[in-house]
Amino acid sequence: MKILISTLFLFFAVALQAQQQVPDLVTDRPDQTESAATVPKHFLQIETGFILENDENEISRNKSFAYNTTLLRYGLWDNFELRLGAAYLGDNVTKKNSDFSQNIAGFSPLHVGFKVKVAEEKGLRPDIAFLGGLELPFTAGSDYKPSYTAATMRFAFSHTLSDRFSLGYNLGAEWDGETAVPGYFYSVALGIGLIENLGMFVESFGAIQEAGTAQHQLDAGFTYLLTPNFQVDISGGIGLNDAAPDNFISFGLSYRIPR
Repeated sequence: MKILISTLFLFFAVALQAQQQVPDLVTDRPDQTESAATVPKHFLQIETGFILENDENEISRNKSFAYNTTLLRYGLWDNFELRLGAAYLGDNVTKKNSDFSQNIAGFSPLHVGFKVKVAEEKGLRPDIAFLGGLELPFTAGSDYKPSYTAATMRFAFSHTLSDRFSLGYNLGAEWDGETAVPGYFYSVALGIGLIENLGMFVESFGAIQEAGTAQHQLDAGFTYLLTPNFQVDISGGIGLNDAAPDNFISFGLSYRIPR
């Protein structure tokens, strides 16, 4: 009997210790700003969601859907993760004062990439990470296939402002697979801890093409941590200039598979 009690006590002590050692869940959704944190070594993290985007001009209306944006993140080593992403997309275009309507759908190019932690936060120095990736055209549906392999690179920065506030920002460049001329993008996000397990963010982000065309947007959203390894989110945003989409809404979930 003493052996049984000792065994049960040891089991619960180990389980409690393992639960206490679970790292905080840090996701790269729902905002546009990638975090400077990597997935812990040998953990697999799944982040998926849905996006509806609306854009209207004097001639046409466009509804864009991302039915399933999925990102797999695997911690290969300490401070280094592999990333695999894909989405099933759809677009509906209608012309004003016309019967014209067009619907297309298909998979986006498969994104293959990595994130590496460059520096830890210390004093005024933020957490810093570098992300790089390729989008493979042969994996995409015909309506979303670029002519060549697309590429993206970015630096991610993160500051802890207080127990409740954090600041993240990204700077990067991307090649769309059609021209050799890169585009540039930025994002700045303020994270706020509201109550236990409930957080929100407010963010500004945009993209600038070499030719001078720019898109600027503003979004905000909420995250709720249901368990130490499971989070749900909802967010929405608006365009700040004519070149940007009018608005979008998104919801999704993130799950980290425990070791």
